[in-house]
Amino acid sequence: MLNNTNLTLNRGFKIRNFEEDKIAILKSNPGLHFVIQNDGTYIFSGNYYLTDSEGKLIKSFNVKITPLKNYPNSVPIVYSTGDEIEKKEDYHISKEGIICFDHTYTLNKLALGGLRLYDFIEFYFPKYFSWVLLKQCGKVENLKEWAHQDNGTIQYFQEILRISDIDKICDFLECYLKVSKPCRNEKCYCGSGIKLKNCHLDAINILRATSKKELQHDYQKIKKVK
Repeated sequence: MLNNTNLTLNRGFKIRNFEEDKIAILKSNPGLHFVIQNDGTYIFSGNYYLTDSEGKLIKSFNVKITPLKNYPNSVPIVYSTGDEIEKKEDYHISKEGIICFDHTYTLNKLALGGLRLYDFIEFYFPKYFSWVLLKQCGKVENLKEWAHQDNGTIQYFQEILRISDIDKICDFLECYLKVSKPCRNEKCYCGSGIKLKNCHLDAINILRATSKKELQHDYQKIKKVK
């Protein structure tokens, strides 16, 4: 959940631009290399080494990281380019090999505030690839993961709104989508009668990082599910 996601918590040094970001990535990940492609875009590719607390190698994963042009306000696209992970929904990976590390709304919020690639890799890669290994071994009883596609979006709203009823979630979204700019002192869209600043303001701040066009699309899909 976003409120518990502090990507810079254990960094201990500043990253002020892409060059410093690149240096930190390559220093921390000796299996990756930086490539400027013919069209001027750049990628990090090679091996991500998943290690234990003592730095001993657990497993190597072939990856390609493609930062977007509006760095640092964008979410990198990460591909699994090897055969270490079966490319299917159960592993939150597309047929093309694109890995889904978190819900789009959370990643959009992080990118809005400025997302350094080093922090993204250090935070999400160990969590995801460790999770994959446990799942491959059949140790799924204690694993936490989002549901897939529309059900995952419903689960996300249930968690950030603390509302389980899908009809009430739809009512909340409908009110939010109608308002051009939420006001802290207006009544919350959940129907509690409490001012927004004392109710679901944190959820609104997450949603504001995602375009209303995308939210409207998800809202329509949720309505069909209910």
